[in-house]
Amino acid sequence: MNIFIDTNVVLENFIIREDFNTAHQLFQRLQQEKHPLYMSVGSFYTMVFLIDKYLRKELELWGEERISALRQITTKILQTIRVAEHDNESLLRGVNNIQFKDIEDSCQYELAQKIGCEILLTFNTSDFPTGNADLVQVLTPQQYLELDVNK
Repeated sequence: MNIFIDTNVVLENFIIREDFNTAHQLFQRLQQEKHPLYMSVGSFYTMVFLIDKYLRKELELWGEERISALRQITTKILQTIRVAEHDNESLLRGVNNIQFKDIEDSCQYELAQKIGCEILLTFNTSDFPTGNADLVQVLTPQQYLELDVNK
């Protein structure tokens, strides 16, 4: 089963934010299950920016120490999650999908669908319309963990 991971789930796990415990349990479970995990290249760029900001503002890391920490974190992310890319057609579908109020979320969903993911994991399920569950099921990390417990 291919699983798409939204930006917010990765950030929760790798920079220890509010939902770290749930995200960490999720990644431990996913690694045990050995499902292929995917994210968009846009998510990766966003994460690099936000992690760098976190290292500077929250941890007050500067210079080589900050760059080294950023490289370690982003390397771990890339070792855990595969990067998928859009083509022009999938981006056009994302931009023009009127079921979504947020174009970025629409593009994430279209990419998950394009690469054959059965599940998209996000902390913001309300950003994704429920009418498409037959294409890609959108779940929170907690919902996914509960599904696995009941299997």
